[in-house]
Amino acid sequence: MSQVPINDKVGFGTMSLTWKPTPPPLEVSAKSIDFVTKKYGVKFLNGGEFYGLDNINLKLFQEFFKVSSTPTSELIVSIKGGYSGVKVVGTKEVVSKSIENIVSYFPPVGDKNRPKILYEQSRVDPEVPYADTIGYIYEYVKSGQIDGISLSETSAETIAIAADEAPISGVEVEFSLISQDIVSNGVLAEATKRGIPIIAYSPLGRGLLTDYMVENNAKFLDDIPKGDMRHRFDRFAPENFKHNLKLIKKLYDFAHEKKGISLEALALSWITSVSGSTGFAGFGKIGQIIPIPSGSTPEKIESNFGHLIKLTEEDLNEIQAITSENNVQGLRYNAHMEKDLFR
Repeated sequence: MSQVPINDKVGFGTMSLTWKPTPPPLEVSAKSIDFVTKKYGVKFLNGGEFYGLDNINLKLFQEFFKVSSTPTSELIVSIKGGYSGVKVVGTKEVVSKSIENIVSYFPPVGDKNRPKILYEQSRVDPEVPYADTIGYIYEYVKSGQIDGISLSETSAETIAIAADEAPISGVEVEFSLISQDIVSNGVLAEATKRGIPIIAYSPLGRGLLTDYMVENNAKFLDDIPKGDMRHRFDRFAPENFKHNLKLIKKLYDFAHEKKGISLEALALSWITSVSGSTGFAGFGKIGQIIPIPSGSTPEKIESNFGHLIKLTEEDLNEIQAITSENNVQGLRYNAHMEKDLFR
């Protein structure tokens, strides 16, 4: 048994397609996934058992498989699971129930259209030894019911524990121009050392790293829909938003004046340029980092995927100077949720 290799430069996240107060119709979102896989050759897709009510995210993948222009056997789909009620549980019972529910929405083992499936324990359960949880998941890899394992919001120490127990195909953590924790907390170093790709979620800072936000900042917070989870996150509190706008405007100016691209193109190009680079932030050679932006329409997908550039070492240094000199205010989530991050 070995890692499932993920060769994408950029993957595609589906959380925003289903985990919102009023999700688009499944057939519309399925066409969006088909668009990004067909036009941009994306093969790595990311979802979650709990990304909306009544398994709606898994139903979205079922709908996508019906219309996919890309042979679905060429795809890798990583699905988070492990929730029991309102918290993640790492027991054998909960892990088994989650995996068996997830795979029931995919073509059966042996079907020529079945994609490779990675199961991703959503968070670390502090009440169950993590090696045990990984062991429970690995049984499903060895039996062929899933193809690999990914981690989520794990510390460097936890990555090491997991990798000693089973082959790990990815570590999903937040990474963006305004969330660079993994550079200093050992996560990027440990993943690089072990040859495990970083799957960078929220690469656009949940909408903060976009032209639209900067150009409409006076009404941006007011326009966030009622029930949107961002209302609970620190960086969307008015005082933090106002503080961080200064940094984001400087990044916006760099994108437009120095590189002639949008802020979202800069944010994604920064991640893909840091991936595999040498010398960034004092590192030697950095491992693979795969951002997973989303997009609910072909137009939004074009905006995110259609304008990536290769940033030079000088560009990366200048961007780091901007982010280093302008601190980000506010937690990534909030004080209540912070305890479950980098565990």
